[in-house]
Amino acid sequence: MFTFKKEEDLIRQYRLDSNVCIAKRDVDGVSKYWMPDFVQVAGDGSHTTGKSLIAADWKYMFSQSSPVFERLPDEIVVGEAGDLAWEKGKWVYKNDKYWGNYSAMWRKIKGKWLTQCELYVSLNK
Repeated sequence: MFTFKKEEDLIRQYRLDSNVCIAKRDVDGVSKYWMPDFVQVAGDGSHTTGKSLIAADWKYMFSQSSPVFERLPDEIVVGEAGDLAWEKGKWVYKNDKYWGNYSAMWRKIKGKWLTQCELYVSLNK
């Protein structure tokens, strides 16, 4: 049975699982939540479109011993139609000084929530 709370909890669970995958440097685990035309806007304003291209960037990033980050959702709102959701929260590198805010757009496709886009804004000095 559909309830907004249940859908919000499911998205939060997916986000937490994605964070675990980042900590393990598991790009396939992270990207399983991305739509094929996923758009990512990095904290510096650069952007990339396409799941395969972004996954390749992440694999390279992880091979270079990059900082590990996590997203901490403050709020998740499921739209009235039940097929779109908005997430906002904080992101922080766990092993470096960078941090900021993020937002994400989720879409429910064939019964599964996938991320359409993510926007990160760096707020550190």
